[in-house]
Amino acid sequence: MTDTSTPSASVATALARYTELPDPAPLLDLNFGFARARALGAALDLGVFTALAETPRTTARLADDLSCDARVLGGLLEVLEDFGLVSGDGGAVWTPTGTARAYLVEGSPAYLGDHFDEVLAQWDRWSALTSLARSGDRGGDLGDPAGRGRHQGMFAGAFPLAVRIASGVVAALGPADAGRVLDFTCGSGEWGIALAGADPRARVTAHDHPALLAVARERAAEFGVAGRFRFVAADFGGTPFAEGEFDTVVMAHAGRFAGRRTAARMIRECARVLRPGGTLLLADIMRTPPGRPPLGRPMLALSLLVNTENGGLPEADEYRALMAEAGITAKECVTRGLVTALTGERQ
Repeated sequence: MTDTSTPSASVATALARYTELPDPAPLLDLNFGFARARALGAALDLGVFTALAETPRTTARLADDLSCDARVLGGLLEVLEDFGLVSGDGGAVWTPTGTARAYLVEGSPAYLGDHFDEVLAQWDRWSALTSLARSGDRGGDLGDPAGRGRHQGMFAGAFPLAVRIASGVVAALGPADAGRVLDFTCGSGEWGIALAGADPRARVTAHDHPALLAVARERAAEFGVAGRFRFVAADFGGTPFAEGEFDTVVMAHAGRFAGRRTAARMIRECARVLRPGGTLLLADIMRTPPGRPPLGRPMLALSLLVNTENGGLPEADEYRALMAEAGITAKECVTRGLVTALTGERQ
């Protein structure tokens, strides 16, 4: 009778080739990441979080209310529970978690669903990454300043996160008289709001595509500073403002999408409308300084290659060089999370 209590030497040798390998779990997580994103997107499309915030429901009741197949919806709810976005109480009644209530319920002040929808709309472009890597033929209209209004979720949908960063940067820069402020690429208005909050005498001109100005107007009203704002529809080819009209000019989250040449032109316009001695504040996601953790910046840099014609993450020194070319002397540098803010003085 053959002894099978221990593996043969050949089996043990072959098994070692696999048992001694690194854990593949991180690769499996990456490979399935697209499905997680699509599950979140489907839940937002169906209105799952909004419905459950109104009234906790069983799977059958929610499926009936949302006109869904109960079996598929039940599977989606279990996945959302695994994500930490709903709680099922053993599958009896589903309710959204605190995170979902804060960020995924339509109508909530901190709703991020529009931003997530914008990112998921890039699905087809990401699916072409292999051919892009071979050809280098870039495209996408995210980098066109005139088209910012077509991407409201990208340029105004992340306000709950952006306003915290803007306020933190303004606080770190210390007390200053913002005076007459131009928020050149205002998006949802977070930088103008932060400056208005820090300086009660500040008067802010919000400048961007009309679709984004509508969001900025609502946010300024929410913060009680709308009376100190005026809203001017964007003309990124040549603004209607007079030379030296402003004490402070902000250009936030535009350069990385537009690319160096267009960013340089926009910075020159910011400098033109800034008075001598006035302050330019450039805020953007920039390349990681040596020795610091990337914090996801490489993925954002790749996204710009996928979704813009000329965009890319700039280095802080690139922005300083563009400021110098426009007659701005660089001064302070503050980083909060992924965002770096540079200030400069108009000569």
